[in-house]
Amino acid sequence: MRAADAQALALLPAPDTYGPFGYGPWWVLGGVLLLLVLAAYAFAWLWTRPRGLLEPPPPPPVPIDVRSVKEKYLGLIDEVAKEHADGELDPRALAQRLSLVLRFFAHESTGVVAEVMTLRDLRSADLPTVQGAVEQYYPSSFRRAAKHDPDAAIAAARQVVATWM
Repeated sequence: MRAADAQALALLPAPDTYGPFGYGPWWVLGGVLLLLVLAAYAFAWLWTRPRGLLEPPPPPPVPIDVRSVKEKYLGLIDEVAKEHADGELDPRALAQRLSLVLRFFAHESTGVVAEVMTLRDLRSADLPTVQGAVEQYYPSSFRRAAKHDPDAAIAAARQVVATWM
């Protein structure tokens, strides 16, 4: 075998391999199917992605009738004072209830979740009158024997609510 014949045989395809055009129209059908699958994925992505705003805007704030809130909480303070006068609340329970009433008052009048705040949280929440009164109640709230004037505690609670803006 001459070198030219060997070189010509090397350029010929092997008898068991076929080029892409030897498969007929099947390669076209495979390409079309691949394009259809890609188009389906693109359509699904475009159709299901979020559009516009993901969340609706918050509702406008409801104006608070401060006068009715004050009346409500002054009534609650009067109820706590009556329970103390009737002997149902000891000084410790009185301090705890007044603290809770003032915290709920702050929550209802400002929206700040003051009923679950610590004293440090109240200081940083910019509620100085509530924080000052609650600070007075803290020693009595956490000691077995409260050492404070119950009348002064009730008066402080009334003052906070009455002088609220």
